[in-house]
Amino acid sequence: MKIKNLLLPALSVMLLATACKKTETIEPPAQANNRILSYKVTNVPDAAVYGAIDDDKGTITLILPYYYFLTAIQPEIKVSEGATVTPGNGILIDDITKKLTEGTSVAYVVTGKDGSKATYNLVLTTQQPDIAVDELSPDPANPLVLYHSDPSTFQFNFFSITGKNFIPQQESLGIFSTISYLNEQGTVVYTAVNGDNFTNSIGTAVPSAAQLPAGLYRIRVTSYTRSATMKNPVKVETL
Repeated sequence: MKIKNLLLPALSVMLLATACKKTETIEPPAQANNRILSYKVTNVPDAAVYGAIDDDKGTITLILPYYYFLTAIQPEIKVSEGATVTPGNGILIDDITKKLTEGTSVAYVVTGKDGSKATYNLVLTTQQPDIAVDELSPDPANPLVLYHSDPSTFQFNFFSITGKNFIPQQESLGIFSTISYLNEQGTVVYTAVNGDNFTNSIGTAVPSAAQLPAGLYRIRVTSYTRSATMKNPVKVETL
């Protein structure tokens, strides 16, 4: 029993020595001095819209409320101390509708005070619901025939496209739906800007022969930032 009692103090000293070992502090790596710290859009009627910044991927993801119908954005950009950014803080980014529908990119280049550079790509999207179009040709083997309009005789042949979630025209903002005709290779041959559209229907005229050669086409509707293409073709001919 005496031997056991002698071992207990020795064991306590060893445990205390282990517990009192010096802890090393590891400093976090220094932040790069060519970063975008915040990105917010200020030309909106309510609270500013912030972009989500990913330094590793070099992206700024910006989700715009579609009901603002923005055609340009004016961002307020904060960068690392001593850094500069191009395009600069407050510079308007226009043609937003085109950038959203065609995927045109915007890149910001940040130059740190040490001369190092970093590029951030702006990833734009909106909360607009997807649109849908009803087929004009229920049977792809028997496409609906649309006859060319003839402006020289003031003969315009009209037809309607139905679907859902179209954005009614915002004339004061310059926002209109467009009707595009895609050939069999998927190339857009002609696009008409349309000012006569409602939530579930769009009225439009068949293009003239000078604008659109006779042939088979699939029709695409673009309404603000969303597009939908008919699966079945229509046949355009001269009457």
